[in-house]
Amino acid sequence: MSNITITRTCAPLPEEAERVGLRKMLFECFRGANDADDKAWKRFWRRITNLEPGEISFLDFIIPRNGKFHRKFFAMLDVGFDAWNPPRKRRTYKKREITKNREQFREEIIILAGFYEQTFNLKGEMRLRARSISFSRMEQPEFEQLYSAVVDVLLREVLHTYKGRAELDEVVERVLGFA
Repeated sequence: MSNITITRTCAPLPEEAERVGLRKMLFECFRGANDADDKAWKRFWRRITNLEPGEISFLDFIIPRNGKFHRKFFAMLDVGFDAWNPPRKRRTYKKREITKNREQFREEIIILAGFYEQTFNLKGEMRLRARSISFSRMEQPEFEQLYSAVVDVLLREVLHTYKGRAELDEVVERVLGFA
């Protein structure tokens, strides 16, 4: 996600004829994906043309990642999760079965891959939290680094019987083929 802060300067706005040409170019070259986006685009135009000198506006926009690569990442995590057999001393706690948790597995793998934030709890103890991999929080180049690091972690910590990345990629591609 990119954040941009713009400030209206004291420079005069272009003449009406120039603004009409600029508006025409922007609205014909760029369009929203649906009616709601088109309305938001028009509100944005009105907002920036009506800014007073010294007013500030903030823009947040997302350039989406490769969706296929995102699905491949989760398919790879599924392969690891299915193969993972946690060493457990206890099978129950307070008469309730202890089970594997896919979200916890994902979080710990991402932390082991080095993509985490350090936080503190109320007792002052340091905790590690996995970085968010949402489209709005991680751009494609960083996501590719994460993917590569997670492959290394899965091969080292969980998928001991795999001969390497090539075999893991082959299994993931087969999983994606069935999805």
